[in-house]
Amino acid sequence: MLIQVGDIFGDYQVVSVLGKGGMGKVFRVRSLLTDREEAMKVILPDMDENPELADRFMREIKVHASLDHPNIAGLRTALRAQGRIIMIMELVLGDSLDEIVKAGPLEMPTAIYYIDQVLSALEYAHSRGVVHRDIKPANILVTGPASGHPGMVKLTDFGIAQAAGAGRLTSLGMVVGSLWYMSPEQIRSEPVDARSDLYSLGLTFYQMVTGQRPIQASSDYALMNAQLTLMPPPPAEVIHGLPRGVSDVIMRSMAKRPADRFASAQEFKMALRMSLSRATTASMEPTLTLPRSPQGTNPPMMPPHTPTGTPVTYPTPVPPYPTGVPNYPTGVPNYPTNMPPATYSTSVPGAGAGTESGSAARKPIDAAFLDKVTRWLAPHIGPIAKVVVNRAAKSAQSEAELVKTLAAELPSEDDRKRFLAAMRG
Repeated sequence: MLIQVGDIFGDYQVVSVLGKGGMGKVFRVRSLLTDREEAMKVILPDMDENPELADRFMREIKVHASLDHPNIAGLRTALRAQGRIIMIMELVLGDSLDEIVKAGPLEMPTAIYYIDQVLSALEYAHSRGVVHRDIKPANILVTGPASGHPGMVKLTDFGIAQAAGAGRLTSLGMVVGSLWYMSPEQIRSEPVDARSDLYSLGLTFYQMVTGQRPIQASSDYALMNAQLTLMPPPPAEVIHGLPRGVSDVIMRSMAKRPADRFASAQEFKMALRMSLSRATTASMEPTLTLPRSPQGTNPPMMPPHTPTGTPVTYPTPVPPYPTGVPNYPTGVPNYPTNMPPATYSTSVPGAGAGTESGSAARKPIDAAFLDKVTRWLAPHIGPIAKVVVNRAAKSAQSEAELVKTLAAELPSEDDRKRFLAAMRG
């Protein structure tokens, strides 16, 4: 049944549609008991019979219910009505960072102010064993500015968050989240921890201060390869006058190896604050003014004992990001402008929807054949070939099915013909 304006679920009446994600839809609703307006999230009509998605939605409700922080959109309640599971959340009036950055780079003080609040939310969530796993601009909401204040951040959408000790959220062969902001370990389907969220936030921070995504590509294959192997130019080389210390913090957060990133949201936050509070000299970067906060509060990034609104000079760099990172390009490439939008859930090319029990019940494909497939697939999609082949092999029922599935995912007919010819040779 499609939900329409005026429909009533429990004690809530639908006022308008707020947005739609990969598996759910969000409505603005009004409580018939209190007249207070909230946000209501439900699974899409064509997905509410899918047991896996229903289970994921229940996980989201339980994870969200365990979190209570001013920078996390609050869960009001959950209920069953008209055969649906419904989540009632805090209504955040404002825009997502995804919408905000479309207008161009943010002023540095405002960008830092927002990132500091997200780090506070992540520090709290991580301390409770919750890894968000889908940090991106679209999931960071900013309340509308008031009295000159730039707004308050609300982290939202814990639909694929992983709580400590919880079981798998996805079938084998699936990558969940947005490839534009996904950590290398998520792409490889390796275990993730708090540092994965920090990587995604680093990519988001980069986009906020430069106005462009740090990782770009024209296909999912190329995007996965880029997340695994490529580093963008430092933000300070993209935007003239950007403080080098802040740029270095961003680059460290985007290190490919988790061990080379900040160990925690708190460490990330402290490094960013140190980059603002070090002693100033005449040769340091330009002076910027932090945003004013509402009366009676202090902006998160204000150094201790610094009056609100006074100039703060950005300092010298924090210790450099780890060695061993590929050399940065000398210029900023002209990336395509017609990129497909980021998706809520992306399947790895060639992967099926098999279950762990089904995968264990069949005979695994011979390792020598997998090496052969990887060798002939690599010229078409690059280093990601091994990851894609191994994932697809977990759900393929035979060697022939594996080859057919992989070929179908290649972007061009010529590539498919060359790959199939090589496999027949």
